[in-house]
Amino acid sequence: MYSIGQLSKKTGVTVRTLDYYDEVGLVVPSSATDGGHRLYSENDVLRLEQVLALKYMGFSLQQIKKILKESTVSWQQSIDQQLAMVKQQQIRLQALEKALEGVLYSIEFEGEVNWSIIFEMIRLFQHDPECAFRMFEKHFNNEEAKEIVRLNVRLGKEDLRKWHDIILEIQAHLDEDPGSDISQSLANRWLEQVRSMFGTDESRLDKMWEVVKDQQDGIAFYPMNAEVVQFLERAAAIMHERQTSGGLDSLSK
Repeated sequence: MYSIGQLSKKTGVTVRTLDYYDEVGLVVPSSATDGGHRLYSENDVLRLEQVLALKYMGFSLQQIKKILKESTVSWQQSIDQQLAMVKQQQIRLQALEKALEGVLYSIEFEGEVNWSIIFEMIRLFQHDPECAFRMFEKHFNNEEAKEIVRLNVRLGKEDLRKWHDIILEIQAHLDEDPGSDISQSLANRWLEQVRSMFGTDESRLDKMWEVVKDQQDGIAFYPMNAEVVQFLERAAAIMHERQTSGGLDSLSK
């Protein structure tokens, strides 16, 4: 048997926390001394360890209390659900990481710190953790949207650099005739990089382009903006006219 002080020392849980767990009926000592001091059995210690493990997994105390009352099968279901939530959160955080890496690279390239863009990007993900999925829901089903986010997460720094280099170069040539050699070359380079990052499935690329157009006034695809989107659309339309098939057909729709 352990006194509350001994249990605190053994587990690293403060006496105050053990008091609270006792108060809410989460970990209640099995017995007490004649003087009324609480004593914890090995089973009580096991229960405390279970509480700590579930708390570490991200469950609330209310959820933990419910889980501890349920069968082993229900335990497994609860932990499976929590594991799925953790994995989903990892994807969201990785998506935010990639977005911020892209912002920082663009700022590095431009030679100035645009804090308003950084704050807007962070706010977008913090206040709307589902934004990485919701922006795709109009054009993709749930599984397709998840796959797009996973593809984005797997992108390397070199992919991001090439992506931003092309977009920033387009921004530097927005006044060019969309039918000029340089405009056509930039549009083609942009599409080649998109295919390199997200595959060659034309149906998926069509849908992604619709998402980009939907988001052209926001920062989700920074440094893509409305001017870049319109430039690519004009250049793509001309390229499509000059070709008999394929090419940038997906962009011209």
